[in-house]
Amino acid sequence: MRKPRVMVVSNECLSEGGSNGRTLRNFLVGWPKECLAQFYIHGSSPDFEVCSRYYRVTDRQALMALLYGGNGGGVVECDGNNPIVAEEKTVGRPRRNALTMLVRELVWSSRRWMGNGFLQWTEAYSPQLILLQAGDCAFMFRIAEGLAERYGAPLVIYNSEDYYFKTYDYFRGIGPTHWCYPLFHRHFCRVFERVVKKAKMSVYIHEFLQDAYDSTFSLPSTTIYTATKIRAEKKDTPARGFVVSYLGNLGVGRHKALIEIAEALQCVSEHVFLDVYGKMPDEKICGELEACPGIRYRGFVSYKDVVRIMCESDLLIHAENFDAFYREDLRNAFSTKIADSLASGTCFLLYAPEEMACSRYLLKHEAAHVITDRGELEGRLREIITDRSVRERYLENAARLTVENHCAERNAAMFQERLLQVAEEAV
Repeated sequence: MRKPRVMVVSNECLSEGGSNGRTLRNFLVGWPKECLAQFYIHGSSPDFEVCSRYYRVTDRQALMALLYGGNGGGVVECDGNNPIVAEEKTVGRPRRNALTMLVRELVWSSRRWMGNGFLQWTEAYSPQLILLQAGDCAFMFRIAEGLAERYGAPLVIYNSEDYYFKTYDYFRGIGPTHWCYPLFHRHFCRVFERVVKKAKMSVYIHEFLQDAYDSTFSLPSTTIYTATKIRAEKKDTPARGFVVSYLGNLGVGRHKALIEIAEALQCVSEHVFLDVYGKMPDEKICGELEACPGIRYRGFVSYKDVVRIMCESDLLIHAENFDAFYREDLRNAFSTKIADSLASGTCFLLYAPEEMACSRYLLKHEAAHVITDRGELEGRLREIITDRSVRERYLENAARLTVENHCAERNAAMFQERLLQVAEEAV
């Protein structure tokens, strides 16, 4: 069957930069460029090697269109290797809470941002399948729903989040912003329920998330894990200290768990540190990390450097906060770095509550060192640092699991087979 013209609707653009954008990009590698287009809303530069048609409207552009008229955003073009975007990449945004999210809904629901530009762009492309990357913005579901109806195109949803089940205020708002949460969540759930029932297929990031949604909706679904292109390489060990690295998000309370790990490392040896790579969310977190003698903050690095550092380290860390709020909020979270860590050939340690999806997954497949109790942290780290055989204990299982669930080529083929299946059934 000829590949259908797919239009991706998502927050992030297809790229190697952002984790969500990289996930979809890897799934769509090899799909004909002339059969791919994307509408997105975050101000970043897309990957023109995979897709050549992009249309972007940011929150600020949608607001300006509502207040002053005219088209919001526009086509994103590429001049050689440098994408040209319609607006500056970085635009200050208010803090996310239920109230600001409801205001966003009103702005986007006005449809003033569409103007003639967006409609002309979609008409020129005439999509045959709509692929929505689900988030917590109801208006994105409505945009995908509207495109599917306008062009008689089947809808596929890729979902890596459990926002539908978050009956508590995960924004942790105060006062009026907290009181708005039930209204925000009811509105999101109504739209989600309507759109997900129209979807021909939902693809989930892991089996536990699929089980949760299937038990509620019993609709066509499948699980395809995040993929990685990393290939483990045998590393020389030059004369240097034992290198422990964390690479990833420093938000969602994760820095607290990293500090606990660093303190335990210092108890094992004052010469062993935790090297932390990632964007600093705010000054408070920066201050807490800098105050910990066992942490060396290395700043943000490109994905290319992420891969290099993973392969050159002696121990890779992923960690989650043990506080009650985060145990509930991140129960179904599944970091995109897990696939990369498993594939790196480096000893991998997860420090997280046992009920979290990442813990359950790695314990089920015995693919990494998993510590679910702070009391075990120092002793387990001492074993890993001092005994090479302990570091190598799960490497074979990690390599096997990478091939089974995280191979970039295999997962892209599976994902594209699902798209073709949906397109064939729609004919």
